Amino acid sequence: MRGNPYQEICSVGEKIHQQGFVAANDGNISVRINKESFVITPTGVSKGDLKPEKLILVDGDRFEGTLKPSSEYKMHRAIYSAREDARAVIHVHSPYATAFAMLGLGMEEMLFPEVIVTLGKIPLVPYRTPSTQAFADIVVQYVLNADAVLLEKHGIVALGSDLWDAYYKIERVEHVFKIISISRTIGTIKPLSEKEVTDLIDAYSVSDRIRRLIG
Repeated sequence: MRGNPYQEICSVGEKIHQQGFVAANDGNISVRINKESFVITPTGVSKGDLKPEKLILVDGDRFEGTLKPSSEYKMHRAIYSAREDARAVIHVHSPYATAFAMLGLGMEEMLFPEVIVTLGKIPLVPYRTPSTQAFADIVVQYVLNADAVLLEKHGIVALGSDLWDAYYKIERVEHVFKIISISRTIGTIKPLSEKEVTDLIDAYSVSDRIRRLIG
């Protein structure tokens, strides 16, 4: 972790708000403290107006703080339980990526080298009612190998080795879906060939998780 997790959540919250990745009180951010607990943003507070004292410590089924935790805390808890390497989770509704999610489209094709070597694919998680345990359970199925996923009709979730790692994955996902949107107004995108993908992952230090995701 780069610094104080409470302060980092506030800094990242301000950044995702400035970038237009969230509006009003949308989105949620968390940082793992230890195996059993994590700090998460409260419900009903703009990510551009976070203060350390507004954040909530979730320790099992116990909450510490003056406000209520994000209604998505079950998803964060499930991700941390399933992925011991995850130290932070961010969920946003950034416009381009969420537009694809509204259409029921992830990124399964091998289109963009930088995405392939850092994320592999960006799967689409089928819709479930947000904030429910069923929603948390299905997200976990998809993040076992993927570090960033689209939530059908909902937005993006990314996890990282620290909060900034998770943030940069969010930024990368939004950027690539913006590029895809612009490209499709110009012409047809040609995916990389199987050989091009093989050469690419052999040329970079690609994790086993990404190799499994690419298949």
